[in-house]
Amino acid sequence: MAESPSSSTILPRETVQKAVAAPPKKKKKAKLVAVVHEEGCTGCEVCIEFCPVDCIYKVPGPENPEEHGYISVNGVVVVDEEVCIGCKLCAKYCPWEVIDMVTREEAETIAA
Repeated sequence: MAESPSSSTILPRETVQKAVAAPPKKKKKAKLVAVVHEEGCTGCEVCIEFCPVDCIYKVPGPENPEEHGYISVNGVVVVDEEVCIGCKLCAKYCPWEVIDMVTREEAETIAA
């Protein structure tokens, strides 16, 4: 007859560690995020190609860009700040130099 384990049974450490899984850690948000100055954006999409997390999207520009001081008639790009990891690749490769890396607090101020 097999003995059932009692409450005083000592289990190996590996078994206990596997049985008690730690909750997943929350991902830290990047300190810096990309901000696109839409009035200088031409909609060329170079930044989209370099973004490793696909947080940059092309959106239609204003109907009459000249009236609003915009260059683009092809659309502009926007950054999803919740997804941005602050890698700086978009700012590095933007041929028009209209992407800046700012702190999250500054980005919230700009968006407001």
